[in-house]
Amino acid sequence: MLYVTVATLKSHLRIDGSDEDALLSQYILAAQEEAEQRMHRAIYSETDENAVTNDLTKIPAGITQFILVTAGDFYKARENKQEKPYSTYFEHLLDPWIKYDC
Repeated sequence: MLYVTVATLKSHLRIDGSDEDALLSQYILAAQEEAEQRMHRAIYSETDENAVTNDLTKIPAGITQFILVTAGDFYKARENKQEKPYSTYFEHLLDPWIKYDC
């Protein structure tokens, strides 16, 4: 399940057309997994009380922004391995939701 739509990521990256939608979906999924790994818990779950939320409409904006920026970095780095593509301003967006007692 994607917590950020492909349309939202395309708008964020200013991409028109749909020929890269499958690739963008994969980047969103990878970014979500990265967020969950950093937080040591799921973003969304109906049953896991340690998840950030049990309501898909209440995913925090900071987590959504982390997913957008991370997926965007994956997209921008898909061909060029020489430059360091990763942004740094979003490094602490997930801090409020990190579980340190795992």
